[in-house]
Amino acid sequence: MAEASISFNTTKANAQKAVLSPPDWLRIWRKHFHGQRWGFVAFRAACFGGDNDNDRWTRFQEQFKRIIEIPFARAVTQAQEEGVSLPDDFDEARAKFEIQWVEVVPVNGETLTMIADADSLRAKYAALRPNLDPGLCWDVFLCASPEAVESFENEASTTDETSSFWRDRAPFLLAVSAHSDSGLEEDHEETAWFKPVFKIAAEVLVESLFTILNIGTPLRRITRSVLQATELDQSVEQRQQQSVEEIRKLDEIWWSMHPSPARLRMRRNIGSIQ
Repeated sequence: MAEASISFNTTKANAQKAVLSPPDWLRIWRKHFHGQRWGFVAFRAACFGGDNDNDRWTRFQEQFKRIIEIPFARAVTQAQEEGVSLPDDFDEARAKFEIQWVEVVPVNGETLTMIADADSLRAKYAALRPNLDPGLCWDVFLCASPEAVESFENEASTTDETSSFWRDRAPFLLAVSAHSDSGLEEDHEETAWFKPVFKIAAEVLVESLFTILNIGTPLRRITRSVLQATELDQSVEQRQQQSVEEIRKLDEIWWSMHPSPARLRMRRNIGSIQ
């Protein structure tokens, strides 16, 4: 009877020790931002002035919150499937995650038909940075532009925990560099990699973007394989120096620094030809 009791207690103790391996975002929060808010600053630059714009913005906010928290939901599902517990600080870190929204108010009460340009948003962000919590202060901020809101209206209903990365279409926000240039000499080979505004899939903000920014990876390397978004600066289209062939090799939406399946196939095809 004593042996059975010991065996039961040992099994119970082992079960209590079985804890899900903490995701990267949780490791980072523990090390650098424990007990603090973490996330991103985002500017609202859409849904002003129209008859149903307030309703559209409310629906966008609901879908946005659900989709950016997909990594949290995936971790919960994984723990359930593996029969393990979530880390003790999982819920606290999840509750501390925040998108700090800032509205770009139309000038003189006019309807906002043209969204703010990237430089004006940078100026607003620069004014905010001294007062931001460390976990919210990055060299990148987000923008919900008209195109971004439309992407949620068109794609959010088919986006959930089971959705695969590298889809051709996905709900996205614009990611905007806090600085308008790469900081390199014009003839530096990495200058062309720098995309000061680019589309980023909303579901990878917590995992991919947060992790890579925390490492300190230069933005020009983060954006090497993604197209530059032009919505905040239409004149960019006229200044593009890349050839059509080069543009075809880039991803429209940023998912990760890892190469997309399409780019891997392209590399294999090039290798087989050679």
